[in-house]
Amino acid sequence: MVPRKRLRVAFGVLLVLCVGVLASGYAGQVTGSGAVADPGTTNGPHGIADVPADEITVVTDHKSPTVGAKLVAVGPDKDVLYYNATLDYYSDVDPSPAGKYTVTYVGSETVPKQQCDGVTSCRRMVIERLNMSTDEVDRLYSRVVPTYSGFRIPYTNRWHDVDRINDTHFAVADIERDRVFVVNTSSEIITWEWQALAHYSHDSGGPFPNDFTHLNDVEVLPDDRIMVSIRNQDEVVFINRTTGVNESWTLGEEDNHSVLFGQHNPDYIPASQGGPAVIVADSHNDRVVEFQRVDGSWKQSWEWKDARMQWTRDADRLPNGNTLVTDTHGNRVVEINEDGEKVWSAQFNFPYDAERLGTGDESAGGPSAQRADLAGKASIDGEAKDAESRAKTGDGGLASLPKKTLTAVEDAIPPKLLNAALYLTPGWFHVLEVFALIGILLVGPTWSLAEAYWRGYRLQLPVYRVASDEN
Repeated sequence: MVPRKRLRVAFGVLLVLCVGVLASGYAGQVTGSGAVADPGTTNGPHGIADVPADEITVVTDHKSPTVGAKLVAVGPDKDVLYYNATLDYYSDVDPSPAGKYTVTYVGSETVPKQQCDGVTSCRRMVIERLNMSTDEVDRLYSRVVPTYSGFRIPYTNRWHDVDRINDTHFAVADIERDRVFVVNTSSEIITWEWQALAHYSHDSGGPFPNDFTHLNDVEVLPDDRIMVSIRNQDEVVFINRTTGVNESWTLGEEDNHSVLFGQHNPDYIPASQGGPAVIVADSHNDRVVEFQRVDGSWKQSWEWKDARMQWTRDADRLPNGNTLVTDTHGNRVVEINEDGEKVWSAQFNFPYDAERLGTGDESAGGPSAQRADLAGKASIDGEAKDAESRAKTGDGGLASLPKKTLTAVEDAIPPKLLNAALYLTPGWFHVLEVFALIGILLVGPTWSLAEAYWRGYRLQLPVYRVASDEN
């Protein structure tokens, strides 16, 4: 039997290590390498007009440890040029043609209960245009929508994406109602709508009606088709507004996670830029992947990931051939060049979407991986892929444990379970912090029970039976 003194030392060392990991992670949320955006930063411009627009990156996030979600613009040196935490949630953001420092975004805000028109709780979804150089906000469209509690997921930011069609019309990805709609923001009339149930059985995807599709992205293509990310079915579909989904163009297949697994924010690359191709944040596969249209089907044409990457949520091919990647649970936005090397990286808590100003909506104008001859490009004639740039590099936050061991443990955990744990923890948590928290929750009670046992305490049932003399 192990002496009690040794067990106490072991328990103490484990607790100190776990607490140390959490303390180090918390301290590094702002002071760590590449960190930006002190949560205490005040709203408004911070010298944004002094920086060329094409050197500014705008980032949204869904949560922050102290002030909630934010929209922030940073320069090439990661200095904060604009900051806004007015809304409760920010999701999609895109450069706007209204001005070089102007963006359009979708988000939500709290609505007082007395304005909820008979439902328990509600929120106001908004589409807004923001001039970051003047801090002027134009609310283009809003709608009060119910939120849910109990056994339904409380969608507080149920519109994850909007896409500008023209000055008055936007396409909206509506998660909670499993639909895409086009709204005239001038008249507030919905002019077109597509329901996922028109194409998918309610037995597919997530539980119906709670998070059935998690429809999280919409993009109106130059030929007027609409590309939609159906996350829970692991598919990207192409919708003709008259005839519906063109099944021969569907990218991915439900539960075939070798193609896509719970993806976000696919971006379409047209033929004029070397496509048709689609670059996708393949979230649960912790990678960025691109597919090329070849002979009437999709072929994987490029891939990039590193050891830090955890739940990618956005990837844009920039006009210069670089790729801007939003790594949500890696707590960073990173830009990689044509050789697959990181040329810029900034630390954020739980980033969702990132856009480079001056590149147009969804960073339009970027070439396909095949045209740009990117490192990590796959041969689309069926030959082996170039794996050199796709190897895990060991970047970021894992040096305190043997990298191979931690990576093996991480890979053994189901991606949905790991990402759910990271989603529920503070924004500065990474995989290592999750393990540390689990360690504290296990070691603390175990040590306490052991001490109680050593001191002679025993658990007894409050009710027991005494044998009768009559028997």
